[in-house]
Amino acid sequence: MKEVLRVGLILMLICAVAAGALAYTNQVTSEIIEKRLYEEKVALMRELFPTVESFEDKEADGRTATIAYDAEGNLVGILAEGKTSGYGGDIRFNLGIDKEGKLVSLTIVSHSETAGLGARITEESYRKQFIGKTISDSFDVDNISGATISSLAMENGVKREMEAILTAFGGELAEVPPAIDISSLPDGVYEGEGEGLKPGIKAKVTVAGGRITDIEVTNGDDTPEYFNKAKAEVPRRIVEEQSVQVDAASGASFSSQGIMQAVRNALTR
Repeated sequence: MKEVLRVGLILMLICAVAAGALAYTNQVTSEIIEKRLYEEKVALMRELFPTVESFEDKEADGRTATIAYDAEGNLVGILAEGKTSGYGGDIRFNLGIDKEGKLVSLTIVSHSETAGLGARITEESYRKQFIGKTISDSFDVDNISGATISSLAMENGVKREMEAILTAFGGELAEVPPAIDISSLPDGVYEGEGEGLKPGIKAKVTVAGGRITDIEVTNGDDTPEYFNKAKAEVPRRIVEEQSVQVDAASGASFSSQGIMQAVRNALTR
């Protein structure tokens, strides 16, 4: 019995020492990794925004961004992640936006696009076409031959995510859509056009008694599977909520946004 207790105590001591050593190693390693990641972020922020003196991470609208400031505390840039749905799944990318609201950096974080086709979104020659654009510019760039869906996903996704990032963190840099007072609109049928995965989504919006009573989507060249889903769900939600900004149909975000844009444009013209 004494021998069993002795062996047990020895094993407990060995485990305790091993656990302590592991915890210490983990702490030291974590500190080294954290320091390296911080230094890499500092280098990146200085590369993108040469006048940066300090930066901080902020959260807003479910997003996280790193905000860069100059010596006087003025905003000089924003670095944040966005994503869009490509041919093979989600495309995640980082956007660097300067104090004038211009895109200064676009890097692909991850994607599942087809090798040799959609995967070419990672090439610098393609990505640099977006550099210098603001949210008031057209994001139509030279498409990748044989990868139309990947190309359009990037065009629409980068602009949409850039708008969302500036709205959340950019203050005056963001262009806020004009508010629509539906109750003040005269009765009638209004027509507007929006852009989903492809341009040319058209809608007729009927207003009666200060309310949207009907929405007819009359045209759209997006992929039928997704467009039809958005067409069935988004107009109904707009009428129910009496708002031009509603939840997108699941899996059909581009077509949904295009329909909402068409409705908004109809009511603001």
